[in-house]
Amino acid sequence: MTTWTWEGREKVFEAGEPEGALWAADSWFVSDGEARAFGSHRRRFNATARELGFADPSSEDFWAALIDLIPPSGEWFPRVEIIGDDNPVLGFRVRPSPTRTNELRVWTPPFSDPRQHPHVKGPDIGLLEDLRARARAEHNCDEVLLVDEQGLAVESATSSLLWWDDRTLCVPHSDLAQLTGITSSLIQAEARRRSIDIAFRLCTPADLSGHEVWLVNALHGIRRVCGWSGMSNPSPAPTWFGEWRTWLEAQMEPI
Repeated sequence: MTTWTWEGREKVFEAGEPEGALWAADSWFVSDGEARAFGSHRRRFNATARELGFADPSSEDFWAALIDLIPPSGEWFPRVEIIGDDNPVLGFRVRPSPTRTNELRVWTPPFSDPRQHPHVKGPDIGLLEDLRARARAEHNCDEVLLVDEQGLAVESATSSLLWWDDRTLCVPHSDLAQLTGITSSLIQAEARRRSIDIAFRLCTPADLSGHEVWLVNALHGIRRVCGWSGMSNPSPAPTWFGEWRTWLEAQMEPI
């Protein structure tokens, strides 16, 4: 991993790792200079940065310099961030891409979503990584499903939740405290283009049993849930997964 800090006066990134609290972050998958919905990731981070009083991410200088730091070949998972304690700064990390997978097992903890900032990507990353480590060590699961105080499924630690009810694509209701998912939004837009019904629903983890369930994010694209810790009913054979994963993987464009 290589890290830089943005020098706003000179409008350049300087080598060095910023330290302190993580206020905001955004990541995307890059393969040989291509990414999915890079502009959407950029806009999401810009909006958060403006709320925190940072103007530089809205400039072309910042993003042009950032793009120049991403190697033109290979698979990467870069992250832009706002980090620091008393005087936060803009940082950038170029990280090799983790191994990508297409299915996973999921643990639902016996407690509600512990995040303090569910609408902002970044501040709760450390907490969520600890939960995922617990899921792996104690439950042989890859991911954690977050539920609210009423026991309603919201999203996972790293991904947006989607599921199918026959031919209807289901999405957690907007009243739930969740991050705006770039990959989920892409899929929903394509579903509308195909005239597929979309339903925004409130459901418990038990309600997902017997349905084709996806967890989607920028790194892995679409992953299907192949098993649930503590849930007796197995996940069904996928109906939509192969077609949609192929479609999503084809949405890569030069950044």
